[in-house]
Amino acid sequence: MKLLNTLLGLSTALVIGVAAIGDCDSGPFAALQAVGDKHDSSDFDVEICETQWNSGQVVRGVEVWGSKNRISGISLTYSNQDKSHLVGARDGDYHQSLDWDPFTVQVTRTVLWSDKDANQLGGLRIELSNGDTIEMKVDKISESTFSPDIGSGIMLGGWGRADDHITAWGWLFLEDKVDKIQIGDFVWDQDQDDFAKSQAGIKKTVKASQGQYNSASNTTTIAFDISDTVSNSYSYSQSVHFNFGMGYSLEISAQVAGAGPKATTSVSFEVGTESKKEWTETQSTTLTFKVSQPALSGKTTMCIGYVEYGEFDMGYEANVHIVLKNGKTFDFRERGERKQTMFGQAQTACADEDGDHSSESPEDFVNRHRPATTKRENRKRESRFISRGPVA
Repeated sequence: MKLLNTLLGLSTALVIGVAAIGDCDSGPFAALQAVGDKHDSSDFDVEICETQWNSGQVVRGVEVWGSKNRISGISLTYSNQDKSHLVGARDGDYHQSLDWDPFTVQVTRTVLWSDKDANQLGGLRIELSNGDTIEMKVDKISESTFSPDIGSGIMLGGWGRADDHITAWGWLFLEDKVDKIQIGDFVWDQDQDDFAKSQAGIKKTVKASQGQYNSASNTTTIAFDISDTVSNSYSYSQSVHFNFGMGYSLEISAQVAGAGPKATTSVSFEVGTESKKEWTETQSTTLTFKVSQPALSGKTTMCIGYVEYGEFDMGYEANVHIVLKNGKTFDFRERGERKQTMFGQAQTACADEDGDHSSESPEDFVNRHRPATTKRENRKRESRFISRGPVA
């Protein structure tokens, strides 16, 4: 336990014996200090600790209730949208709330007051980097003000004592800005070797098609020349991405069934080591589907332009290792989701058959005439591509 003895100027603002408990007792916090009751005048108040720092959640909202005589209640909203337990009570004519996005907005200053007799929390003020503020005070307030150390500006929670009102209160702040986030030790929702063997997620999409039954006596031509832009992409999605501001470096390392295009045309999955330094990346590429195919008299001739692609969409749990700029670290596990889409090269295929089959779709028609080719393509998948990123 950390026992705080904080002198705030006047003797009536003396805070003695407020001890942080539970998850508030130790952590990556800026200096812990609180204001309020100096002698525990209430026989019913209890020690309070409200935080989710050890699961990676930060505070993104504060709601306060009170009156001219007391600060009655405080409620916190975490970055996962969870609400804290109500500290104190929803009582009084005063009610204010403040919400922000910790990815882009940080706390720049906080102020705490005791009441005039140092029997309770007398007032609080929070100022944000976007200019928004919240402030609530009782009528008989101490002349001394206290501005706690806000560290990085990332609020992690609050602590103190309360019964039907707040008898003592202090904030928890991350002590320094985040320098690095490392994601590793993945546990996937599905075994990656099994996923790769199943080749689930390998699909084909037709981007161009044309067909006709040639009833004329002379040979005609089926032709198309079409370009289409597709995006090869990956993304890792975790709440830690948005909880600790910006400006940190990222290292993601996982054993994953990566999808990638072959040097030829097919796409496959194979388990390999992936190292990434960005949460998401997209690379666009242009595919060209070009055909000029004779259509013989009395035959139905159809052509398609298509591309094979792989889709990976799977949840996981991973360890998050946070390194602060002052060198201190802490860890927690967190769920996330990885997505990837990867396209192979453009392909074309044509087929013909005696008689009028113009009612059949070009894709079905061509595929019906290509069983041997399909088997060869399936055999190609046995040689798979490992998706790799930059090596750290």
